[in-house]
Amino acid sequence: MSATVPNAAERIADIARRMYRAPSEILLQAEALLADSYAYHDLHTQVHACLYLSIIRNQLGMRFDDCTLLLQALEICETHDYRLLSAQVLERLGRDRYTGGLYAESLAYWKQCIEVCRALRHCGHAHVQALIGLGHVCSAYNEHLQAVEFHRAALQLLKLHPDPLIHVRALLSLGWDLYNGGQSDEAVQILHETIELSRQHNFGHYVSESLLHLGTIHLKARDLAQAELYFEECLESMQETPSHWAECNLMGMLAEIRFLQGSPEMARDIIERGIHLAQQDGMRHIEAKLNAQAAGYCAALNDSSGIEYYGRQLEHLHEENDQSWHIPAIDLSNIRQYLPG
Repeated sequence: MSATVPNAAERIADIARRMYRAPSEILLQAEALLADSYAYHDLHTQVHACLYLSIIRNQLGMRFDDCTLLLQALEICETHDYRLLSAQVLERLGRDRYTGGLYAESLAYWKQCIEVCRALRHCGHAHVQALIGLGHVCSAYNEHLQAVEFHRAALQLLKLHPDPLIHVRALLSLGWDLYNGGQSDEAVQILHETIELSRQHNFGHYVSESLLHLGTIHLKARDLAQAELYFEECLESMQETPSHWAECNLMGMLAEIRFLQGSPEMARDIIERGIHLAQQDGMRHIEAKLNAQAAGYCAALNDSSGIEYYGRQLEHLHEENDQSWHIPAIDLSNIRQYLPG
C-alpha cells in the first residue's frame, strides 16, 4: 500500500534550492528522502529523489550507481505516465552518460527528452537543458558553431521560463563554444559575465568553471602569468563548492603551466591528482587525456618506466571503452531538427 512521504513537497523544494550551493550538506537529506520514498512506496517522490541524488553525487564525484537509479526512475515514469517527470529523467540520463564520455548514449537520451517535450507542447527546463546538452555533443565532435546555435536557442527558450541557474549554464556553454569556434572576444566577454552572474546568485561551481575556461584561454595564448591567476582563483572557488569535473581539468591545466615553466616533475605530480579524481568519478575520457599528458611529462624527464606505465594505462582505457569511444562518425547536420522551430 502506498502513501505520500510526510512533507515531501517541502523537502524536495529545500533540496532543489540548496543542492548547487551546499551539495555536501544536502546529500544526506536527499538520501533520506529516497529511503523514505521506498518506505512509503511513494513513487512520485522516489523519482524526484533519484533526480536530485544524481545531480548532487555528480558534483561530489559519487556517480557509482546514478545510471541505475535514473533508469529505475524512468521505468516508474513510463509505467505511471509521469510524462513531465520522464522528460527530466531523460535529460539527467543524457548528462550522466555525457559525463562518463558516452556521447552516443547521451545524444540519444537528449533527443528523446526533446521529443517528449514536443509531444507535451511543454518548453520547460528539461527541454532547455537538453538543448544545451545537444550543444555539448556538437562541441565534443568539434562542431562548435553548431553548438553555439543550440546554446543560443536554449537562452531564447529560457525567456519563457526564466531560471538564473540554467541561464548561467547556457551562457557559460555559449562562451566556451564561441571561443573554440574562433570568436574569442565575445567569448571572453560572456565568460566574465557568467562569473558576475554566478557570484550574484551564489553559484560557486559555475564561478569555478568560468575561471577555468578563462585560464585555459590565456594558457593557450601562452599568457602563463594571467592563466595562473585565473587557475588559482578557480582553486579557491572550489574550496567552497566542490566540482570534480572542474578540478580534474584544473589539475591538467596547472600541470601544463608547470611544464611550460620548466618543471616537468612538478607537472607530473599535479597530473596524478587529476588522474585519481577522474578514476574515482568514472570520467574515463578525461582520465585518458590526463594519462597522455603524464606520458609526455615523463618523456621530458627521460623516465622510460613512467612512459611505459602511463602508456599502458592509456591503452587499457581505450581497450575498455572501445565500443563507447570508437563509435561511427555521427552526421550532425540533421541534429538541427531538434532546434525550436
